[in-house]
Amino acid sequence: MIVCETENFSVDESWLSRQPPATEANSRVDLYKNLPSQEKAIIETALSESGGRVFGPSGAAEKLGMPRSTLESKIRSLKIDKKRFKTVDSSKNP
Repeated sequence: MIVCETENFSVDESWLSRQPPATEANSRVDLYKNLPSQEKAIIETALSESGGRVFGPSGAAEKLGMPRSTLESKIRSLKIDKKRFKTVDSSKNP
């Protein structure tokens, strides 16, 4: 239903554009730029919580709900040093 208060109905041509407004397009670009850094932070958090363990029952892949191979691939592509999250098991040291 269209309601018009006058006899003449007019439509602004910008309403008919199929392209998203510039601010919407820019926010999408910004989102895609930020995704790798957000993904890296999530993976690093999971690695930290799992003591650097990538797979297994308490590994980061399990915590993130993804296959080990996918996580290993993401670790490589995001250049994450998984060794820095390794914890030393004090019970194994004399």
